[in-house]
Amino acid sequence: MFLSQVVATTFSCFIQIVVLNLSLNQIPEVCQDHQVDHFTCPGGRVFFAASIIWGLLGPARMFSPGQVYSGLFVFFILGAITPIVIYVSAKRWPRSPVRYLMAPLIFGGAGAIPPATPLNYLSWGIVGFVFQFWIKKRHFRWWTRLNFLTSSALDLGLALATLFIFFAFTLHGVGPPSWWGNNIVTSTMDIQGTAIQAHVPEGGRFGPENW
Repeated sequence: MFLSQVVATTFSCFIQIVVLNLSLNQIPEVCQDHQVDHFTCPGGRVFFAASIIWGLLGPARMFSPGQVYSGLFVFFILGAITPIVIYVSAKRWPRSPVRYLMAPLIFGGAGAIPPATPLNYLSWGIVGFVFQFWIKKRHFRWWTRLNFLTSSALDLGLALATLFIFFAFTLHGVGPPSWWGNNIVTSTMDIQGTAIQAHVPEGGRFGPENW
């Protein structure tokens, strides 16, 4: 099992590099907002923003006392206190729903935003609740034998279906059918960029006048 994971992980490293280079070199305007097939580079945008914060501006101008994001330091205190509160509460009320809470998972999971969006968290939450709570509670024998095998099968099915769709349809210029299941994603506030309080005008800026 361990050897198979090592081989698969090593092989996937080379595959990801090949796919990345092919995508950047062969897909027109792959990281642009108006890309025709809606390809985006969320991970690249996150690292670009991080390089601005930690490199160009520097953390002192962002998070020092009195700066625009100094309030974020409160989460250091919350991160230290919350696990203790949950632990004590679970010991005090062992049958209460608080026993299902895990502070590192809550705060660590929130760290995936960005590039993840509420749409990602909603789908993860629904699938996780169905398999890890409902099925586990009512069909435990099936869950112990097939739960994680089903997860691997769904991942493999997605990969194979992606390859099939690309070679059978996309490569030949055949577009997907227009129906709710395909169009709902493009109508969300996340992809339309409307889930913000205000737009920065051309040539404008937000934050302090001087950094």
